[in-house]
Amino acid sequence: MLIAHLSDPHVSTRPDGGDAVTRFFEAVSRLEALRPLPDAVVVTGDLTDNGAPDEYVIVRGLLERLAMPVHVVPGNHDAAPELLSSLGGSGFASAALPEPDRCYYRVDHPEVSLICCDSSVPGEPYGMLGAAQLEWLDAELGGLDGRQVLVAMHHPPVRTGIGVMDEIMLRDADALASVLERHRPVQRILAGHVHRSITAGYAGAVVSIAPSTYRQVHLNLDPHADTGAFVAEPPGFLLHQVSGASAVTHLVPVRHTSQPAGQI
Repeated sequence: MLIAHLSDPHVSTRPDGGDAVTRFFEAVSRLEALRPLPDAVVVTGDLTDNGAPDEYVIVRGLLERLAMPVHVVPGNHDAAPELLSSLGGSGFASAALPEPDRCYYRVDHPEVSLICCDSSVPGEPYGMLGAAQLEWLDAELGGLDGRQVLVAMHHPPVRTGIGVMDEIMLRDADALASVLERHRPVQRILAGHVHRSITAGYAGAVVSIAPSTYRQVHLNLDPHADTGAFVAEPPGFLLHQVSGASAVTHLVPVRHTSQPAGQI
């Protein structure tokens, strides 16, 4: 199964937000040009910059171009109730049965079960799943033994070494690890938030953090740095190729426009 993993488009209708919309359009167009086409698309949060209804209208219009199933989760710049109101009826997201104002759900594809989590906390930049969602996740994983499982969320549960981002990571990562280690069917955790392509090990799984389709965070591993910055690196997304118990991830630059040249 081939899964395209986009993140952090930060679509905005503000006068200075045009680049975000253009770059998300370019990312969707790049995805549509892939051969073979992905079987599904996951967008790991911060679909919008302000969680506003008119921003979700733009997001929905771009995602509806895609012929394959699309699954989204909210980030700290999103508003989960507004996301559900705007995108829930499209099949892109579902409200959580235990917490109807939050957006977490499970989708079963023939080859993979995808568990989409809501790590957003209203008004806060950091992430937290919370006791009710962790209990739900525990129950879902308990019924998936023998299946290949991917978990998607916005905030990564690992420290990346970029201090300004690590301050606003997932706050209940230890509790999540306890749940995952009880079951061990999780192959990958798909995340965003950091605006960089990063890979890490966590609780017996591989964490794949996707770059932003909008702009990237400067790679600053100075442990004493107390500020961060954006940098003019190319946008992109990840492509996960899942086959049985194995998975391979490729980084896809959005602005790769040249045709293949020569032979290897």
